Amino acid sequence: MLGLVALVLCLVPADTLTAFPPKFQVGEVNGDVVVTCNTSEQLVSWTQNGDPEPMAELVAKGRTLTILGLDLPAAGNYSCWAGPILLDTTYVVVSETREGGINVSCQAESYRGSFRCSWTGPRSSVFRARLTHSDGSLGAWVPAAGGRGRFSAHFSDPSFCPFAEELRPLQLQLEGLSDTSYFTHSVHFFVWDIALLFPQCDPAPPQKLTLRQRGGQLHLAWAPPASWPLPKSYFTLLYRLQYELPNGTQVEELVEGAEEAQLGGQVQRVRVCCRDPFTRPTWSPWTTWQDIKATQQHQLQPH
Repeated sequence: MLGLVALVLCLVPADTLTAFPPKFQVGEVNGDVVVTCNTSEQLVSWTQNGDPEPMAELVAKGRTLTILGLDLPAAGNYSCWAGPILLDTTYVVVSETREGGINVSCQAESYRGSFRCSWTGPRSSVFRARLTHSDGSLGAWVPAAGGRGRFSAHFSDPSFCPFAEELRPLQLQLEGLSDTSYFTHSVHFFVWDIALLFPQCDPAPPQKLTLRQRGGQLHLAWAPPASWPLPKSYFTLLYRLQYELPNGTQVEELVEGAEEAQLGGQVQRVRVCCRDPFTRPTWSPWTTWQDIKATQQHQLQPH
């Protein structure tokens, strides 16, 4: 029986958190906390972080355990047992105010209402986050990725309409747990604000670049990136052409409000990139070089 008890105790979660526990309870420092064992058993025993002699003053009564004068050493994973059988666990932490200790920044990935938020926090902690959407609905908790003091999570607001004025800001709520403490933080923002001021991702390269020789001039046409929102007349892009002359000189031209251009003279090859004209001037990657002679030979081949 002692061997079975030792084996079960080894299966108790360690006191170091790697993910949000399914059940936790927050108490004020020096306050009393009542933990309830979710069981029909009336006679149970308790451990703290697997230790049958917890570092706290406890009052056990049936399925409840009262922690008197909660402090940091008294925080941790409280488990209730029926003999060697684990019945329930509750992680108890101390509420902590971290004014200014969590710095959040959010960056829009597009104008579709999706964005990424990142923040800093205590190194030995885990986080989750949820969004109150612009229509007032509450989103599900999202586990945060990262660690060692840097965290992030992706979100989307299905009620966001890029053509309408945002009447209510989004609210992002963060919850964090360390081995001993609980902390929370919230921020408010509009999707349009973070899309215009803090673009997280550059546009993808333009697509469908085609070349046609017409009366001694080279006609180029292309399309916006497939991931860029529509309509094109509303979500415009600024394009940059780069072409190479026979002597190796490379020339650049800007094209705004159009997805085609005419080039005169002898051009060896060409490529194009783009950026959002309303955000900071960060260009997309270039398309691959299009060789003019190779393209013309391919067009002449019978299909």
